[in-house]
Amino acid sequence: MTKYTLLLIFASFVFSFYSFSQSPEKKLNAWSSQNPIEKLYVQTDRENYYSGETVWLKAYFMSEFIPSVASSTLFVELLNNEHQIILRNVFPVYGGTSPGQMELPDTLFSGRYQLRAYSRLMLNQPGYVFNKTIMVYGKENKEVDHKIAGNPLLTFFPEGGNFISGLLNRVAFKCTDKNGMPLQVDGVIKNSKDEIISSFKSLHDGMGTFEIMPSKDETYYVTLKNSTGKYSLPDQAENGIVFNVTSEPGRKIFKILSGGNDDHFKPAYMIGQIQNHVIFKQSLQSDKKENTGFIKTTDFYSGILHLTIFNKDDIPLAERITFIDNKEYVLEAELKADTFDNNKRKLNHFSIALQDTVIGNFSVSVTDADYETTETRPVNIYSGFLLNSDVRGYVHHPSFYFNSNEDSVKNLVELVMMTNGWRRFKWTNIRRNNLSEFLHKESSYIKLSGRINIVGTRKPLANQEVIVFFSPFDSSKISKSISRIFRTDSSGHFEIDSLLFYNKTKMLFSEIRGKKNKIIHVTLDPDSLHQLHPVVLNALPTSDTSFDFIQKKMDVEYKGFWRGRDILLENIVVKAKQKTPIEKLDEEYSRGLFSGNIYSRRLDVRDENYGGNIFQYLQERIMGLKISGEPGNYSLNYRGGNLTYYLGADESSGNKAEPSVDAGNVSLFLNEMQTSAVALETISMNDIALVKLFPNSLMSAGNGAALAVYTKKEADLVTSADAPSDMIIYNGYEVVKEFYSPDYNNAPANSEKDFRITLSWNADVFVRGTNSKIPVTFYNNDRTKRLKIVAEGITADGRMLMLEKIIEEKK
Repeated sequence: MTKYTLLLIFASFVFSFYSFSQSPEKKLNAWSSQNPIEKLYVQTDRENYYSGETVWLKAYFMSEFIPSVASSTLFVELLNNEHQIILRNVFPVYGGTSPGQMELPDTLFSGRYQLRAYSRLMLNQPGYVFNKTIMVYGKENKEVDHKIAGNPLLTFFPEGGNFISGLLNRVAFKCTDKNGMPLQVDGVIKNSKDEIISSFKSLHDGMGTFEIMPSKDETYYVTLKNSTGKYSLPDQAENGIVFNVTSEPGRKIFKILSGGNDDHFKPAYMIGQIQNHVIFKQSLQSDKKENTGFIKTTDFYSGILHLTIFNKDDIPLAERITFIDNKEYVLEAELKADTFDNNKRKLNHFSIALQDTVIGNFSVSVTDADYETTETRPVNIYSGFLLNSDVRGYVHHPSFYFNSNEDSVKNLVELVMMTNGWRRFKWTNIRRNNLSEFLHKESSYIKLSGRINIVGTRKPLANQEVIVFFSPFDSSKISKSISRIFRTDSSGHFEIDSLLFYNKTKMLFSEIRGKKNKIIHVTLDPDSLHQLHPVVLNALPTSDTSFDFIQKKMDVEYKGFWRGRDILLENIVVKAKQKTPIEKLDEEYSRGLFSGNIYSRRLDVRDENYGGNIFQYLQERIMGLKISGEPGNYSLNYRGGNLTYYLGADESSGNKAEPSVDAGNVSLFLNEMQTSAVALETISMNDIALVKLFPNSLMSAGNGAALAVYTKKEADLVTSADAPSDMIIYNGYEVVKEFYSPDYNNAPANSEKDFRITLSWNADVFVRGTNSKIPVTFYNNDRTKRLKIVAEGITADGRMLMLEKIIEEKK
């Protein structure tokens, strides 16, 4: 029986002691048992890259403090500073883990990029996907400067959420620059008469606290040194409670002060919950102005404890999140440098010794430490699962709070708790039985569904057996296809699940007893593998001077990368621009007024695997284009602005501002002839090659927006018109590639120079046994003198490995 199970048994005992009909904690436990939280952490081989490199990664899923096997699909996206998705990969998940990679385009501009990863189940609690920043060095972008000048941003957070007159309030604050980076500040608090009441100073990363007893009907503001801004404190309330929490070894001390005489604001009980599971409920004395006590935390799991004070009517009055760090999650490990040789191309052999009996999955990276910006990574597996995954907003270098056992560091993490929000649910929604249902369901890998009709008729292929053959688009890669047999229902509908294949795949559907004159047409429903999901944006800082000191080194690597590909030619200026595939497609299909137009948005859908109609496909894919209605009655409206690129969008026009277009009907064209929505809806996605949206066009009345759809020419068609079958091209999972590790024991003496920054990456380490060792063997490159070793992973019982160490010769 796990500790978590014991906590739930204890919670059930407490509930029976304090039970009453339809209590909030019973509703929350019932909801959370059906909708558990799933968390994700992604280890990458490094933090800094140059354009054209590969980001190697390993994803780990957890739920309720143990590895999660609920998800089968991992979505990984790369976003730029404009929050545009520029790269998206989809990988299968096995046993709660998923290795993968992202090949960075070699044309990226230098800057900070956001690596975002999630599963479908994680989207049921918006805002809690995995995010991390990576720095990419590439082309210089002189036109874009994301550093924003201006007064600092200063925000106040009264502890517990209330600022009550006549009581001593503790107020936390957080100060950042306009780019989102923390600022160390000090300032003074003044009243409406400009009298100085108190002073304060930030303690860590722009965060700190001060205490103040506000007078009724008085207002207060703050001024900072070296800043001209004025920052108003929150408005006061006469009635309410002040909720203070302080940390001591093994327990949390709380104090609740009541202000005013309104009975609705008198505290009745306190609930504590972790991971949406209520673990205790404690009654309070409503008739007292002050309630104090402590909460023993030694038996709790480490992570965020959410405390809420309720009145007798189950209405929440105040809340506070606080951090528990009992270290039970730590898997002890020791790195041993069995053979360390930092000379050119020498063999190194290290080992990571694990204590106790371990069953787990791990990943190990070895990199050149001189290309890292910090000795320790800003985010590690501890902070990823225990901190970042449970708070909203940006936490600067969260690994700091796990790299030391000093009491001062433990106290500093409470500043993060008081200045970052926790909103997986609202107690008011619990009370009203208004908790949202989980909209995103997890399928078993690839699930296909759709409808089959008989071409030339309106009849479905009803109650018939159909066979589908799966084979790679490149037929040279495999000698035979795999197949599945399924049966349609009375309306021609079908479903196939638990499919697993990679890359572009041909799917040939054929009726088993079909006749040559009975041609079938398959229409797939919107599929789940490549559907764009509405992910809540987590804005990360746009600049960080900590990256500047390796700028020159990484620029050298980037230029060397191009020279190695014989692309960078000295003393030659090439002015010709190579046309992109979408530009070539546009030239092939569009004519006259429909050709060109730098403000247009173009989608190449020749190989698209979407099963719905064109309007279902376009939803969420072009910002500003709103599609409403249902089959047979669609309407389109467009409002201009800065369009966000989505997967498949044309990027050739850059980030240019678009002319403003008022919302209105969008004119529709099929092969450059005006048409209706009903006509476009009947065209199969398999028959469409190109879609163009013109924000304003001479073809439309009043220069309004126009949507042009082009059907495939004969060269682009992939099906035979006289066969009782239908073929669809589908993009499966991304193939997980193997990290290249040279073997210099057998390499020729005149081999090319080796300047690899990542020397070794092993994302598939499985350990089972007692006192096991993880071997780490690799050859050095031609220059590295300092090595950085990072090993992370999860055991079957939820312990986490986090080993991070720099190896160099002792002086």
